Amino acid sequence: MATPPALTELADTYPLPSNATFKGGISKLLNYVLGLLGSTGNAAEARVALGIGPVISFRNRARNPNFIVNQRAKAGSVVLAAGVYGHDGWKAGASGCSYTFAASGNDIVITISAGSLVQPIEGNMIEGGDYVMSWFGTAQGKIGAGAAAVSGVTASGVTPNANLLVEFGTGTLSRVQIEPGLVPTPYERRPLSFEELLCRRYFQIIYTGARFLATAPGQATSVQVNLPVLMRATPTVATLTGGSAVNAAAFTYASASARGFRCELTCSAAGDSFVLDNVTSATAEI
Repeated sequence: MATPPALTELADTYPLPSNATFKGGISKLLNYVLGLLGSTGNAAEARVALGIGPVISFRNRARNPNFIVNQRAKAGSVVLAAGVYGHDGWKAGASGCSYTFAASGNDIVITISAGSLVQPIEGNMIEGGDYVMSWFGTAQGKIGAGAAAVSGVTASGVTPNANLLVEFGTGTLSRVQIEPGLVPTPYERRPLSFEELLCRRYFQIIYTGARFLATAPGQATSVQVNLPVLMRATPTVATLTGGSAVNAAAFTYASASARGFRCELTCSAAGDSFVLDNVTSATAEI
């Protein structure tokens, strides 16, 4: 790489430097800058020279990086057992996790008081190679099995198309960004509606129900629920909060797939039979 010019080649007490010295200094400066940004200086080559990945938009591989999506409605002091999810996309590490959170402008700031918080990034988001992770806050973080450190940690030789874990210890945390390359770029703020769609690939809450007029006990009906977002895998479907129920002997879920499932209602007697406004979760977390 070219060496930068000496300061005296570009500026000094009048009348120095001479025109010839100044021209030489400018030439050295241009060669030095081009050496930093690649031989051509175009954007793609400059990013490679600086160790920044090729993707500029949608470069952040973390989902819900500022903890704004909270479908499980966590509140107050959150205590999670190992592997249990709190805010969307984030689960407790091997020793569990305890944290509180508060709004700060457009973001949520998490304060981890014990254990660690982990996000598994799905393999289809990982091209492999070099990655850098940056964040706001005092918590130390790491990529995969790397060492925990302050914001700006890197990892090389990341396996492509394999799930990648990022983990944070105690301290404050928000605006997490993991991206290809070795140099962090400014935090990428995505629209809230888009962030919610990303999270629903792994977990979503829907209202379910079925109703029919039974003519005899044991009759059944079913209703198909088509999920608004294709899930990562066939979800586990469960009732979170039961809704209004009348004359319902059983209300079950069947034929689940990444696109939806079926609600089946069996009546206990003849007459109006229904389960309405059942709060249901579909879970396909990593």
